[in-house]
Amino acid sequence: MSIGTRILGALACTLTVIAGAASATADGPDFLRVTGVGQGNILNMRTQPSVDGALVGRIPAGTDGVISFGCVGGVSAEDWQSATEAEREIARETRWCLVGYDRVIGWSAGWFLSEGRGPDTFNGGDKLTDLAGSEWLLRDFAGDPAQAEAWVQFTSDGTAFGDSGCNRFTGSYTATPGGLALGPLAMTKRACPGPQSETETAFMIALGQTQRVAATHLVLSLFDADNRLLATLTRRDVD
Repeated sequence: MSIGTRILGALACTLTVIAGAASATADGPDFLRVTGVGQGNILNMRTQPSVDGALVGRIPAGTDGVISFGCVGGVSAEDWQSATEAEREIARETRWCLVGYDRVIGWSAGWFLSEGRGPDTFNGGDKLTDLAGSEWLLRDFAGDPAQAEAWVQFTSDGTAFGDSGCNRFTGSYTATPGGLALGPLAMTKRACPGPQSETETAFMIALGQTQRVAATHLVLSLFDADNRLLATLTRRDVD
């Protein structure tokens, strides 16, 4: 399938963004602490819940106040209470947590994380549950910097619009508990030079594949159905 076909498909369908996918545990602490990592070492943050994921950030040993956006694998917090020590050990080895630190959101091995306390060392603001009135500037695609300026804004009347890096787009969005439906999107048809066109292609594909988001007041990250990081945006309308 060509890139152009995929873009048209992304524009034709309704974009559904789910904050906290069904496979992730929504319960658990708001903050986590890095444990079991030797002094002077780091805990990796990856683009997906696997050692195969590319690195997007690092958290120093002993760091507390790491924001938790939920975990996958292992067991839920409720099941953890009744689990045996052997069952807990297995769960630790299969658990990955979506965390925020130093304005980066990524996946870290859950067996190196335990319940922590604030203050927030993420420096990204509190968790964001309502996108209305916010505007976001594309920063990178899973760690690769965007080559052109692209952004999206969500208004209080249910309209989403922005710049893909080449063309303007607009559409509607509907916020639901734990989710967001965006689209279909209408776009202008201006031709642009390489970097702008490439950014547009990647941005629209990312939007079309998004099924999960993690957001604070300063950072918004998009993930696909397999929990892979697609893109990260930063707040554009901050005072």
